[in-house]
Amino acid sequence: MKIYSTDSWWNRIPACFTITVLFVISLAQAQSADAVHGYVNDYPLPASVVVVGKEAVIRKKPRMSARRGVARHGARLPVYAVYDGSGCPDLWFQVHVDGWVCGRDVDFSDQPPEGVRYPVVPEGKLAPWPYGFVHEEAIEYTRGFGGLEEVREVLPGFGVGIAGVRRIDGMKYIETAEGNFIPSAAVRWGRVSDFSGVQIGPGAPWPVGWVLKPKAWVYDSPNSKRKKVDRFERFASFVVEEFFPQSPKPKFLKTGPGRWIRADDARWTTPASLPVELKPFEKWIDVDTRQQLVVAYEGARPVYATMASTGRWGKESETPPGTYRIWAKVSAIAMDNTDEEEETELTTPDGGLPPERHLYSLHDVPWTMFFQENFALHGVYWHRSFGYRRSHGCVNLAPSDAAWFYNWARPVVPDGWWAIHSSKSDPGTIIKVR
Repeated sequence: MKIYSTDSWWNRIPACFTITVLFVISLAQAQSADAVHGYVNDYPLPASVVVVGKEAVIRKKPRMSARRGVARHGARLPVYAVYDGSGCPDLWFQVHVDGWVCGRDVDFSDQPPEGVRYPVVPEGKLAPWPYGFVHEEAIEYTRGFGGLEEVREVLPGFGVGIAGVRRIDGMKYIETAEGNFIPSAAVRWGRVSDFSGVQIGPGAPWPVGWVLKPKAWVYDSPNSKRKKVDRFERFASFVVEEFFPQSPKPKFLKTGPGRWIRADDARWTTPASLPVELKPFEKWIDVDTRQQLVVAYEGARPVYATMASTGRWGKESETPPGTYRIWAKVSAIAMDNTDEEEETELTTPDGGLPPERHLYSLHDVPWTMFFQENFALHGVYWHRSFGYRRSHGCVNLAPSDAAWFYNWARPVVPDGWWAIHSSKSDPGTIIKVR
């Protein structure tokens, strides 16, 4: 999976001495550019600029520099300054604190800035789209001048967002969120999980936990003469009032007066040390791979907690431990894996699903937050195994939880933007994986 290419021509310089030559040339070019380019201070600023194509790339500087993000068609963006710079046949318009768009990609508008908050979730729904899964080999098409044109072969298990159902030349197709078409007979509609975590208010009881098993017995005590008094359903949340015994590996958790459940039937939040580089009251995210939980903090105070599914056991699939920052957020993205090599079965001490290596392609994955190369927190529509290891390394969240973290974490995605990169002035939220 890849969002943006990081390949640069200077990475392929064959000899070290050429760096000196390039430095001299670059310095001369920069001095020449400074003499020609600059801010156009007397330029009348429009009320906004509107994206005219399918999307417009926002650059960090008024030239062909690193990406700051992507704005979608129709978004009206604010304008703060105008710059005459290289890499654009028109002027550059500043549309963000450190974001510039080429005038070629926008038109002037006399309307105030306005944009859609992506991804758009229909009222009363949990996800941006209903989703479907291919259950038999088929062809995915796009509209061409002469009719439908083949895009790719889709295989059983491939997933897509569904924008609607269409009849073309008498045949029924599902229209994907990307605007392509797959014969509807080859697609089965799925259902996303309605699980969601809990918000933690100031002074709220802590720690909290969730029932892991489909049915969990509730006992009147943790001792050997305990009696069953009730049952918890899977995903039920509770406050942990006491552990028995008081140790790092308790056998029972007290969830209320005369109510105890087995620790093996649950997940619960555990103490997390603050990241070293954390500033006072700064937001950060704790990913506890042992408990399969994700907690949002503001400083030392938890504000949201939920169950997740991190990477499976094994070096190739585990979620990498360490401290990172979100480097990019994307409203929805395609994820795939073309490696068909079989993987040796591994044991899963915490009861997670056994690993499988298979060809998969999952499009329109919502609320994606990249923190280490292509590892990300994101919503999932293809499973409900939260609390168990399940992924190929990413941190899987239920759609409602993914949306909460996406909107809470930095960098904030402006309205009308589909994606954003962090920057020096706007670093991403810290993510600590342990």
